[in-house]
Formats: sequence, structure tokens, C-alpha cells
Amino acid sequence: MSLFSWAAPLALGYLGLKAWKKKVGDARIVMRPELVGQAQIYYYPGNQHALLTCRLPMKNAGRQQALIIDANAVLQPAGNRYSDLQPVCRLVNLDCPRADGYWEGYIISAGKESVLEIRLHVTSSEGIAKKLAEMAQVRFDIHYKYYCRTPMNYCRLELCLPVGTFEVLQEKQPEPAPPPGKPKAPIDPEATVVPLRTHLIRPGESILDIVQQYASPVAQPGDMVVLAETVVAIMQNRMVYCEDVRPSWLACQLNVLFGMHSSLSSPYAMEMAMREVGVARILLATVAGILGKVTRRDGDFYRLAGRGVAAIDDCTGTLPPFDKYVVMGPADGDRLVAEVKEKTGLECAIVDANDLGKVDIFHISDLSRSAEVVEALKPNPQGNAAEMTPLVLIRKRH
Repeated sequence: MSLFSWAAPLALGYLGLKAWKKKVGDARIVMRPELVGQAQIYYYPGNQHALLTCRLPMKNAGRQQALIIDANAVLQPAGNRYSDLQPVCRLVNLDCPRADGYWEGYIISAGKESVLEIRLHVTSSEGIAKKLAEMAQVRFDIHYKYYCRTPMNYCRLELCLPVGTFEVLQEKQPEPAPPPGKPKAPIDPEATVVPLRTHLIRPGESILDIVQQYASPVAQPGDMVVLAETVVAIMQNRMVYCEDVRPSWLACQLNVLFGMHSSLSSPYAMEMAMREVGVARILLATVAGILGKVTRRDGDFYRLAGRGVAAIDDCTGTLPPFDKYVVMGPADGDRLVAEVKEKTGLECAIVDANDLGKVDIFHISDLSRSAEVVEALKPNPQGNAAEMTPLVLIRKRH
């Protein structure tokens, strides 16, 4: 076969991919300094502490959802004049506020707008009102980074606000409250599905120890313990911080073929998929997936790429502090579920369940109970986010 016979379809495929990429578009996050509002200042009793706040709109002006991995605000310039005031500056996402100041990985849909709040605490034993008047104005640097179809965008905005424009409050406004955590529900011995709340499970912890700590004390004969696949992968340290991944040119081309709600729409997740199963297999699966779409048959890509690729979670797929990591699928799962059964006497499964009622069993020690597991987990009682119930017991029906 001549070189030209190969080059022509490759060139046509590349041009088609480029045209599709242009049509699909990307995310574009813009801050709206011209719309800054609710600039307020509160002087705490004693005139030694003050809180300055203002609200800054943020919009996704692109055509794809954006994953905002991090954002922060700092008072600038950093010199003695400001250091003497012991400034503490925070940027709060009012859609998912956190009292600890952590920026939780956040998805903002195309065309949507969110509101951020800058909160500046300052202190002076010489009288904070006088010190702020001497400042005349406050300057903030807003740093934020996000991605969607293309790798990370690093952005900076300078915001300058005259102190005299801040409204002085007589009473301190309530801080944005974080969503309430779910209380630990008592275990119902009659329930057929029992979610087990755990501590924050971290890399390097023993899966067997976790099962023995949380499941064994409440298990009954015939119970099956079900583990969320993401938490198993975290314990196995099968994850990588997104900025430690350098997406290849190919990863930045192929990811455009996936819908924006798929993990593989991310160049970081796509790069990790290629590292997991090899470039050749991903290319073959991509061709199969395209042909499948033409013939109106779904799932051909993942059938060829393998379940390890289907199990990859992009950033924001799990709870902090792992919300900025690409998390792979579990490794050596068949051995793991067999070991849990041998050491604890409990049947075991590793699954991926979502809020849409889709349940995917990756590994199970008793295949005859597969249908039972799928039915039990359709309401998605597992939760490796704020629920912190990555283990579930399924009672055997008699």
C-alpha cells in the first residue's frame, strides 16, 4: 500500500477533527470587575479588627462547561504597610462556600454565572479605622485556573477599590454557611441496604482494615460488602494531580470527540487513559466508537478500550482533597474481593454507581448475586463525597 493511500485518509481525518473541535468550542471563564458590588466594611468592637467584603461576578462565556480547579485572592502589594495589618484574604465561592477557605474544584456550565466574595480581615492595635483611611484603596490580585477541552488556563485579574466606597455596617453580616453535612444515621438491622459512614479514607490505607473496621462489626451472615471503585483506587494511590500530567498533542485532539459530561472530554483524563492501556488501543477504540455512532450503536469505544478506561474519574469526581486529581480505576480487583471474602467471610464487590441509576460492577466474589447488587444500588446509597459512605452492606434476601 502506497504512502499516499495512508496519508489521504489521515489528512482528511485530521481536518475533520479540527473542524469538529472548532464547532464544539471550549470554556472561557471571565471575571466581571465592572460589576463588583456589595462593598461593605464592618469594624469589630474595640476598633482593632475589621472585615472588608465585596462580591465579584464570574461567568463562563464559552460553549463548554469549565472545571475551575483553584482560585484565590491576595492583597497587593505585599509590603510592611499592609503586613502590619496582618491581612487575611479569602475568595469564597458562594455556590459552595467552605469555612476553611479551601477552594473546592467547581464546575460552571456554559453561559452560567456565579458570584464570588472577597473577604479581607485586617487588624491594628493602633485603631483599624484610621489605618484603613490611610490606605485610601485596596488592591487585590485574583488568581484562578480552569480547563475544559484544552489544558489549564492560568488567569489573573487586578481589582482596585477605594476604601471610601465601602459601606460601613453597624452589624456584621452572616458569613456564607457551608451546606450542612449529613448526620450519621443509626444502622437499621432490618434494612436490606446499609450505607456505612467512614472517616476520610486516604492513600496507603488497607482496604482489608477498612472493611474489618466498619463492615465486620455490623455484618450479618450472608451479607455482601460493596466498595466504591473510586475509594478503592484512592487507597491504592492510583491517582495523579492534574497539573502533574502533561497532556500529549494526541490527547488534546481526541478528547473533543467525547461529550463534556464524560471524563474523557478532559485532556488530562484522556492522557491517563492512553497511559493506562496504550495509544494504539485508544486509537482503535476511537475508530470503533466513531463507526458505532454512524451505525447508531453506543458503547463501542469502551468495549474496546476496556473497563479500566471507563472507570477513570476526572477532577471534581470525588471529595476534597482529591477533587483536583484524575483518579484511575482499581487495580487487581479480583484478587482484592477474594481476599476480603477469605479474611472476613463477607462476599465483596467493587462497583461504580451514579445518581442516574446506573450501576457498573467491576469485580464481585459471587457472580450469582450480580443482579441483586445492581438492584440494591440503583438509588445510589453509596457516596464518596460529602456523604462519606463509600462502603455499603447488602443483606442477602432469604
